[in-house]
Amino acid sequence: MFIDLHFLRQLVRPGGLVVLDDCEWPSVAAAVRYFEVNLGWLPEQLRIGTRLKAHRLPGQITEPNFEEFKPFG
Repeated sequence: MFIDLHFLRQLVRPGGLVVLDDCEWPSVAAAVRYFEVNLGWLPEQLRIGTRLKAHRLPGQITEPNFEEFKPFG
């Protein structure tokens, strides 16, 4: 899942929306959490009662320096 999100980040334009399924799975949740904490993805509110989750990408894509890594677990 991490690799999928990495490539989605390259495909979706800055400020775009990524909609994900299966975010309750631990592996998916951990991957998404990395992108929230380290790359600035922002959760977007979706309709109540859906199992989907959406994240808005930041307006400017940056590549974080490995020394700036923030724990996300």
